[in-house]
Amino acid sequence: MERTVQAIYYDGATSKPQEATVRVREMNTLEVELPDGGCFQWPLEHKGMEWERSSAMLRLSFGDHPRRVLLIRDEPFIQSFVLRMRYAGRQGVYDRALAVARSGPVLFFLGVVALLICSYLWFLPWAAERLALLVPRTLDERIGEAAFDQMALGLPIDSARTVSLQAFGDAMELSPSFEPTYHVVKDDQVNAFALPGGHIVVFTGILDRMASADELAALLAHEATHVEERHSTRMLARSMAGYLFLSLLIGDVNAVVAMVADNANALRNLGYGRGLETEADRIGQEQLLKNGVDPMAMVGLLELLEREAEDMPEALAFLSSHPLTQERIAAARTRARELGTPQAPNDRLEVLFRPLIAAQPTEAMPSSAN
Repeated sequence: MERTVQAIYYDGATSKPQEATVRVREMNTLEVELPDGGCFQWPLEHKGMEWERSSAMLRLSFGDHPRRVLLIRDEPFIQSFVLRMRYAGRQGVYDRALAVARSGPVLFFLGVVALLICSYLWFLPWAAERLALLVPRTLDERIGEAAFDQMALGLPIDSARTVSLQAFGDAMELSPSFEPTYHVVKDDQVNAFALPGGHIVVFTGILDRMASADELAALLAHEATHVEERHSTRMLARSMAGYLFLSLLIGDVNAVVAMVADNANALRNLGYGRGLETEADRIGQEQLLKNGVDPMAMVGLLELLEREAEDMPEALAFLSSHPLTQERIAAARTRARELGTPQAPNDRLEVLFRPLIAAQPTEAMPSSAN
């Protein structure tokens, strides 16, 4: 250990490396000599001296401001230094991990596996959702178009009521970043869903149970908020985190779109958490007020859905993918009171609502791609 070795020294004040000569004295002191004749010593047992090593390099640091660093690549020196520090009771992270692995290889292996599983189950979905928010909104449109084109082949579209619903939705501005396209599907399901990018599908089962234009406005505002806030895209990223994360990370958008097209029903049946549902209610109520509709309409819609869910099989109900709680209804009622009523009601909506409830059932036909 008394022999001299060469090292790279950083003085902490500049990024310029300097060659240095290093040796360890008998008094547990590291002596460093610089080419300009400068010489200093670092006590190895000093709390301010820290060290870490990999299999090929030893990194020593000392001091606060500036913090000086030495890099040593001499393998015999590194081994001797590690032994000396081990006897002194000071191990680096690398050596502590190595010691754990050697003392209990099975436990160490299980710990690594558990860490990888936790990362896959929790961190990766979280990271994929955040990454999805960074990609352009045009990706939402491409995903939504691909998914709708695939599922529309099996959806019995009510063409007449679809035209009326589009006129109703166009009378409001619910999603500033997208242009919602509305569809009425002839089906007894008390349900509706939104795809990324703006396709909003409403089943006749829920439409026929509505008694006012305000309830329909609340439903569209809720679904349009899912679109605007990219809830479907985020949930899709979480549910297919591994594949989507890698695809988005390398910018392979075509692979994402193709995968969604092959699994279109994953978007149709995608469930939202209570947090996103409450957000869709809250922002939807704000949009209602801006469009001349009483925000209390959202409360009426939620109460309607709660009543209908009692007689509807769970798989066919709106609440199967839009979880409802009493807390959510209470929050919507509180928010409605805070927002108040619109100064100028949107009377046009009631006029546009009449054809939707008066329309006679038409022959169902598959939709064409929009």
